[in-house]
Amino acid sequence: EQNSVDLAWEVFTSPEYKDLRRCIYTNTEELRRFRQLVVNTVMATDIADKSLNALRKARWQRAFSESTEESNNESPIEVEDRKATIVIEHLIQASDVAHTMQHW
Repeated sequence: EQNSVDLAWEVFTSPEYKDLRRCIYTNTEELRRFRQLVVNTVMATDIADKSLNALRKARWQRAFSESTEESNNESPIEVEDRKATIVIEHLIQASDVAHTMQHW
C-alpha cells in the first residue's frame, strides 16, 4: 500500500497537476491534512494488519462516542473532520473487499 501511495503522490505532485493541487489545498496545513487522508484511505484497504484495524476501530469509537464528543475541547469542525475521515476509510475498505465479489 505504501508503494501505491508513493507512486500516486509522485504523479500528483508533477507540474501538470498544479491546478488540481490548488483546488485541493491552499496552504501547508491543508496539504498535510490531504496527504494524511490519502495515506489513511489507502491503508484502510489493508485488512490483514490487525494493528491498523485496531487503530481504525479506536478512531471510529472516538469519532462517534457520545461521551468523547461531549468531553473534548475540539472545535465542531475538527469533530466533523474526524467523522468524515473515518467514514471515508470504512467506505474504501468496504469497496475494496466488495469488488473481489464481482462476477468477473
